[in-house]
Amino acid sequence: MPKRILFALAALLMVLSIVAIGCAAEEAAPPSGEGEQAAPSEEEGEQPAQATEEVIYWTGQSALPAGNPPTEGLERLSATIKEASNGRLVMEAKPAGAVCPATEEWKNINSGVLDFCAGGGSYMAADLRFGTAFSQLPAGMPPLPNLIFHEQQGADIMNKWYEQKGWKIYDIPGGGFHGLPEIWISTNKELHGPEDLKGLKMRASGDGGKILERMGVGTVFMPLGEIFESMQRGVIDAFECSCPAFNYSMGLQEAAKYNYMSPSRAPTEVYGFLVNRDKFEALPDDLKAIVTECARAEAIKYHTMLHSRNADALVAMEAEGNINLPLPASINDAFVEGAKAFYKEEQENFPELKEYLDAYLPFAKNWEALYGFPYTVMTSLD
Repeated sequence: MPKRILFALAALLMVLSIVAIGCAAEEAAPPSGEGEQAAPSEEEGEQPAQATEEVIYWTGQSALPAGNPPTEGLERLSATIKEASNGRLVMEAKPAGAVCPATEEWKNINSGVLDFCAGGGSYMAADLRFGTAFSQLPAGMPPLPNLIFHEQQGADIMNKWYEQKGWKIYDIPGGGFHGLPEIWISTNKELHGPEDLKGLKMRASGDGGKILERMGVGTVFMPLGEIFESMQRGVIDAFECSCPAFNYSMGLQEAAKYNYMSPSRAPTEVYGFLVNRDKFEALPDDLKAIVTECARAEAIKYHTMLHSRNADALVAMEAEGNINLPLPASINDAFVEGAKAFYKEEQENFPELKEYLDAYLPFAKNWEALYGFPYTVMTSLD
């Protein structure tokens, strides 16, 4: 009996040992497919592939040919927006005439042919009278306060009137290409007072030309490219064109000896940065912010660029025999008084011009009280 018990115990121990060895081996065995990522469970699900961000393409045009400052500015702004948006907004800026007739960019934004432009302003004055006041208001403020007014009030007034007209145009507040004051007059005749203007045959344009006519100047309009030959042939004996850098690039330092400097006739030369309102409003909020802030930054870059070029041009013009003088104060004052009388009459017939001036003139008066102006600026029409 004891032998049978001992044998049974030995057999039981043997069975338990085999079971224990089997369990240990099962725990030690590596799981199937070790080193491979386990398939996700149904609860985890598969992660969706990241969607490709939409790329938006816009087409634009400058009112001036390639190589001109506003065209350079529009190209630089387009490149900046593309970079800032990480390629999500691609704006192709083209020179005048590439897509539509030059100076008609604003019309083609309205019709949907263009999405943006450097233009508008005086080119739309026949359809919206404050166009000239926006781009080149005679006896108006210098470029910097004019730019600040544009951001704070001017663009809002213009955008309101664009909508009232049913135009799909939006002017970016604080954007645009704000040029520097033009040379007041270039001539071979010395000027001492308003009487010296009487009888002059002068190439002039816009509202400034109309005011000069009232001062006894015989104004003639012609394309800029005809000025040099017309001076040589005696068709005209004076002209206005643009700032020193622009005039020098056209060789006009050889057309006239005297350049009389004052910002009053054309204190700035603005090409608006206009976009299609529907296209702008359809942009995501972050792209709207990128377009707006890049446009405002470019306005300052453009201003700085022209200052540098103007300084170099003035030195070069003097080296080639030009005499650059300040405009006699008596001429300047007479022109400002003429501008007041002119706009007092004009605003009675054009409510959009009146609304613009009703905001502009108090702003100018406040700026004068705070900082003064380097020349006589109209701060009222009285």
